[in-house]
Amino acid sequence: MLRLTVAESELTAGHHTEYSGMGFGFFYLAEFLNLFIIAGIAATVFLGGWAPVNIGIAAFDQVMNYIPGIVWFMGKAFFLVWILMWIKWTFPRLRIDQILKLEWKYLMPLALLNLVIMTVVVALGLYIK
Repeated sequence: MLRLTVAESELTAGHHTEYSGMGFGFFYLAEFLNLFIIAGIAATVFLGGWAPVNIGIAAFDQVMNYIPGIVWFMGKAFFLVWILMWIKWTFPRLRIDQILKLEWKYLMPLALLNLVIMTVVVALGLYIK
């Protein structure tokens, strides 16, 4: 006979039973606020923040430079929010052990490898000036 490791009352989604009404609303508000904050930080750190996209074609770059920096920042941040929500809605049922496996076994070594490669590139001056 298959035995469950949790009680029947715990088989429902925990945040649906523990939070109701305004508590549930604040729970989701905090979750989506965190999503926008992380997207803003990622847009600043990885995508150049308020800097326009310049590809090296003078006419294109001149037009892009007319767009205000706040529009660039908000566009990049909302693009990242869209990507994050797309991932979240595509894979909605990841367990915490699956997320931790992804983070520690794959993403952390990849990040450390990226750090080592970029350190070597900067130390040896191999980047494009």
